[in-house]
Amino acid sequence: MFRCLLLPLVAVAGALARWLSQARGNLYTDAATSFYLPDRDLGWRAVEDGPVSIGLDAVALLAGYAAALAVAIVIVRRWERRRAASVPGGRVPGARAIGWGLAALPLVVPVWAFASGSIPDDAVATRPPGVVEAPAGSIAGGLPDLPAGTYRVLPHAGTSITARVSAGGEAFDARFAHGVEGTWRGAPADLRQPMSAQISVAAAAVNTGIDLRSKHAREEYLDMAHFPRIGFGLDRVLGARRQPDGMVAYRAEGTVELMGRRHRVAVTGTLRGLDAAGRRRLQLPLAGAIFLASAHFEIKIHETKLAPDAGDFDGDVIPIDVQLVLRRQAEGT
Repeated sequence: MFRCLLLPLVAVAGALARWLSQARGNLYTDAATSFYLPDRDLGWRAVEDGPVSIGLDAVALLAGYAAALAVAIVIVRRWERRRAASVPGGRVPGARAIGWGLAALPLVVPVWAFASGSIPDDAVATRPPGVVEAPAGSIAGGLPDLPAGTYRVLPHAGTSITARVSAGGEAFDARFAHGVEGTWRGAPADLRQPMSAQISVAAAAVNTGIDLRSKHAREEYLDMAHFPRIGFGLDRVLGARRQPDGMVAYRAEGTVELMGRRHRVAVTGTLRGLDAAGRRRLQLPLAGAIFLASAHFEIKIHETKLAPDAGDFDGDVIPIDVQLVLRRQAEGT
């Protein structure tokens, strides 16, 4: 009967092999791993429903299951020895079949993980920071052929906000893929003209890849009950320059509103126009003025209301990357 213990041990070994092959070092299992692929238009494209990523929690759970099954077998064997005095053979009917069935059950976990596939070779687990070499002191160039006006954030796979968090010895992305709203007002073709931007995102939209961790982020760290949205405002552009590929790199100052406090941040980013081919790749309307905007900045934890929980973080800085698809709003709307 003890031979059936080989099956949960094989499951433990299979889960550990999957964990090692992932090369992520993750503590928690993720049933739909998020990752990023290089994208010619967005820089990096998020894939939300990736393969199963086994965590050390699953490996430990399977090991505990094997140990519990071993204890159960010992108890059944002792019971059978006691029964042998009154029942021929002393065996409990069906005990062995049940034991083999329970022993085979943990094999579902590694089979499920391996059958879900693997992350592509050119993918990365966390979004690389969007730091760019942006000028300061002069503003030149822009995105030609785009009219001045109010541009509204378009819900799209290319619209998201990503915070890189390091906590508990693990690095992960806290990603806001929906709930992003706001406007940019100005003249894309001439960035010397006055401009403004007000962007916000719903705190409830945060996704860390682990349901329980996301729940803690929403309810405890971001306190969404009292502060349902996180805001960003553009204060002023310090410099901008058109790059050879047509993209505009810029440097600016902005203000982040997080849990009732306002924090000044230094921003670098890019503005990029889209031709018809780019719009088709991103499945965007061919009509109307559209451009992509990215922004990168950092928030110092000790300056925010997260400070009392600073011990939960590995470091004092949270890098944040914003990617927006902006479409010109029709006059009068």
